Amino acid sequence: MDNRINIAVIVGVILTLGFAVTLTQDENKSMSEDQQSLNFEKTVDVIGTATKSVEPDTLIIEFGVETVGQTAHQSLEENSKNMRSIINSLKTVGITNEELSTSYLNIYPVYESHEDITSGRYIQEIVGYRVSNILSIETDQISDAASIIDLATEQGANRINQVSFTVSPSKITSVKEGLIEDAVLNAKSKALIAIKPLEQKIIGVSSIIVNDSGYSPAPMFQRSEAFTSSAPIYSSEQDISVSVNVVFFITDT
Repeated sequence: MDNRINIAVIVGVILTLGFAVTLTQDENKSMSEDQQSLNFEKTVDVIGTATKSVEPDTLIIEFGVETVGQTAHQSLEENSKNMRSIINSLKTVGITNEELSTSYLNIYPVYESHEDITSGRYIQEIVGYRVSNILSIETDQISDAASIIDLATEQGANRINQVSFTVSPSKITSVKEGLIEDAVLNAKSKALIAIKPLEQKIIGVSSIIVNDSGYSPAPMFQRSEAFTSSAPIYSSEQDISVSVNVVFFITDT
């Protein structure tokens, strides 16, 4: 009787193990088929874009003072005097020290050539020194561009290198964050148009890559000579854009 019980138990264990092995093989086969199906998913790769025109909020003016003297010290002293006068005048219209920066300061000799009577050769000699001091203003007073230039030239600025309008980094970031969703929706719209004739539908997203480097600053107004600008200087809207690359999973409808 004990032998019969043992044999029955052994047979039951064998049958159970056999069922478990068969079930495991079926599960693995099912997972393999699903994996193969995933590996052969069809996709459509689309680029979506979104653009917004915004008013600039930053004015940049680069101007300077050039002086020439018989000595470097004399030229530098005159230059510094004129620049101090300009800075003090700019502060009366709200320009702060934080909005001012020196672009460059350069001192170099001025030469003249003349013919040596004895040798007949031309020689150069120093006749003075030129000092060029260039200052940059970056301010949000964009409507005051003409008056700032007038004030600077009245106080001795004899070089206006550039006048430009731009958008501050914080405003660019804010606008771009708002454009990402629009760019993704644009990509989806393009994908739906592309797959409609193929009788496909979107079932998911494989990847999204965001490119938010799109920004086109307004062209700069440049002039190297002194001028008085009593006429107004106007800024223009500037484009900020975002593009996204979206890969959609698609399948038959």
